[in-house]
Amino acid sequence: MNHFYRTLCSTCLAGAWMLMPAAGVVHGQNFAGTAARETAATPPAQQQETTLDASAPLAAEPPAGTQDTRESSDAAQIPEEIKTMSHYTLGKTDVLEVTVMRHPEVSGQFPVNNEGNIQYEFVGDVRVEGMTKDQVKDALAQKLSPFILSPEITVKIVGYNSKVVYVVGEVNRPGKIFMQGDTMTVHEALVQAGLPLLSAKMGGGRVVTPSESGNPVIRRVNVEKLLYEGDLRENLVMNPGDTLYVPPTFLAKTMRVLQPVAAPIGTAAGTGRTVMGVPGF
Repeated sequence: MNHFYRTLCSTCLAGAWMLMPAAGVVHGQNFAGTAARETAATPPAQQQETTLDASAPLAAEPPAGTQDTRESSDAAQIPEEIKTMSHYTLGKTDVLEVTVMRHPEVSGQFPVNNEGNIQYEFVGDVRVEGMTKDQVKDALAQKLSPFILSPEITVKIVGYNSKVVYVVGEVNRPGKIFMQGDTMTVHEALVQAGLPLLSAKMGGGRVVTPSESGNPVIRRVNVEKLLYEGDLRENLVMNPGDTLYVPPTFLAKTMRVLQPVAAPIGTAAGTGRTVMGVPGF
């Protein structure tokens, strides 16, 4: 029995050894046929695209760390006045808070008087009108250097009082707005004034710049395009003393004219109905 199994295994192994070369030839033929079919199915145009031309110049890539200048040229240009809105120069009635580290005797709050000075300890009046807080810091450090070795000074503006613009007309909170920069945009002024009322004529806004010669400069502004359409061309820059006027609509003006006339008539009619309802009349 064992001899029979050994004979059968030897016969199977010999047959498998003889079939391996034939299987390799068949596999090669099948692979060659598949590759030939894929090559034939590829269109000529695609074959040309995959062929690299050594003579064709390669597209130059921009150096690392550089940006495409086309994107920067297409970007919207921000007016210089809006870029410098955070720049604030001191004026009369502003209030400064000066802190000198380890020296509370020369620290405190100092208002700017009508002469444009602050009355500072040990050194007297210091001219600050027209200066920024960083310039005031340098000036105070120079003044204190003879008394304090390497003074460490911090200057803050705690009272913005010298620069204002006015918003009048059909807004929720008309009045003056204290500026925290040397300029202010119409958008910021409208937001601080509580936005226009429903009775406002949105397309008839005006920015009025007063003039001592009696010829004020008037600039038109479309509030609707600015607030609800995002048209920054209407976002005019206002300077200290300018007035933003948002007029009422024609219907609102008409109702305000008729209301004082109609109110007494309505009151009289109500009184008459009350008298007629009393017994005996």
